[in-house]
Amino acid sequence: MPTGYTVHVQDGTITEFKDFAMLCARAFGALVMLRDEPLTSPIPEKLEPHTKYNDERLAAAEARLSELKAMSPEDIRKAALEAHTAAMTAWAERRQERARTRQRYEAMLAEVRQWAPPTADHKGLKTFMIEQLEESIRFDASDRYDEAPVTPAGEAWLLEEIRKAERDINYHTQQRAEEIARTAGRNQWLADLRASLEGAQ
Repeated sequence: MPTGYTVHVQDGTITEFKDFAMLCARAFGALVMLRDEPLTSPIPEKLEPHTKYNDERLAAAEARLSELKAMSPEDIRKAALEAHTAAMTAWAERRQERARTRQRYEAMLAEVRQWAPPTADHKGLKTFMIEQLEESIRFDASDRYDEAPVTPAGEAWLLEEIRKAERDINYHTQQRAEEIARTAGRNQWLADLRASLEGAQ
């Protein structure tokens, strides 16, 4: 049975080594960005880096940094208070969801504990169900590691927000540069492949 790569050799559509080699090249990392394209679509002469996401995130972080640096003391105070209010709301919602989760788990646990296994072979199932629910209660329904948020006031809040924006700028700048370098390597791999196939039939 032919594969997606050999079907065209089988049906006679591909008869030249060069064409078969370029088709199979799609299975390699240099052409990974073409994985969702039909095998019959042409391979571009030059691949372009995919930097859109990092470009957008970088622009957003730079805009945020500029916004932070332009804030007045009153703007800083208000923003810190809003951040704290939002953090407290999210924390309260997480606590409520964990309480609902705990209630569902404990209700199921009570039913499992009341269940009488029909045979000795089913006792292990009951034990397993209890262990699963108890473990989930410990990890999914515990407030142990989720303390009320403490949002720093004023300048401390501003310094933390600036640090976050600068971290995002550094991260997305690095990710963008790495994507450009990866694409340059892919283009070199593709150029080397094409050069090796010059004159091949």
